[in-house]
Amino acid sequence: MSTSPPDHSQSLNHTTPPNDTPPPSPTTPPTRQLYPIPTRALRAMAFTLPRPADDEPATAWHEEVQAALDTLAALDPRNPIEAILAIQMIAANAGAIDACRLAFEPGASEAQAHRHRASANALTRTATTALRLLKQQQKLPVGPPRDWGDTVADLGEAWRQAPARPVELTRGGKTVADDTPETIVRWIDELTDEEVQIAIEQERREKAGEPPLPRKPGQPIVLYRYKPTDYIHKFSPDPKNWQKYPGFENMTMAERRAMFGYTYTGPNGPPEALTPASRDEMLKQIESEKLLDAEYGPRLDRTP
Repeated sequence: MSTSPPDHSQSLNHTTPPNDTPPPSPTTPPTRQLYPIPTRALRAMAFTLPRPADDEPATAWHEEVQAALDTLAALDPRNPIEAILAIQMIAANAGAIDACRLAFEPGASEAQAHRHRASANALTRTATTALRLLKQQQKLPVGPPRDWGDTVADLGEAWRQAPARPVELTRGGKTVADDTPETIVRWIDELTDEEVQIAIEQERREKAGEPPLPRKPGQPIVLYRYKPTDYIHKFSPDPKNWQKYPGFENMTMAERRAMFGYTYTGPNGPPEALTPASRDEMLKQIESEKLLDAEYGPRLDRTP
């Protein structure tokens, strides 16, 4: 066995290749700092929570707020965007829970319960979406802080000096809540011939599912209806009208009236079934016929 020392000449001749990786930066990356959530945002969040009963003690109100703040702390928002998403998630979840409670109230009707459950479902989707976006936002790298300088003070002062929203107009001493046009009802037997054509077109559009007739700004919505005592409610179609009568076109008017059982012998029709303009025209015609009958005698074609 040889006891000579090992030859290191070959290992000394091989040099270690240079490392191309740059040395780590001496500056540490920014970390997620606690974000001071503004008090106005916390106040807005608290006002979205289910309101306890007025007769409940103050501790009930405190418990609601404390639960919301604990949820906010668990979501751990570290920037304004995360704070917005976290507050939206808390508000939507509180609204969904309250909508479910209203849906199962003993006095809620079936329609009300259906609407409340639909609202709860929509709010739950909103809360789920906000939570998903919050998790995505929290995975993004943290950027360096931005110094706004005097921008905050300048914009705040400009905002404060800007004119506020104009006061809503009042009508009769009451504030107008919205711009919903007034709805009025017009009786069909009181319409003019032009208004009857408008009512017919409006009814046709409603049945066809077309947009309603255009209205001018401030013009009320007009609903055309029959009076409860109108002639249309007394009329019932005769089953004989749906039958076929051979030779009908060769009958005289008197024969047709006798066949269908018509008893009215006026010039146009029952006065209560006419529009005011047509009724006035018929009355004028009747008066003129009376004058002619008084001067020349009754007509021979008039039925007794």
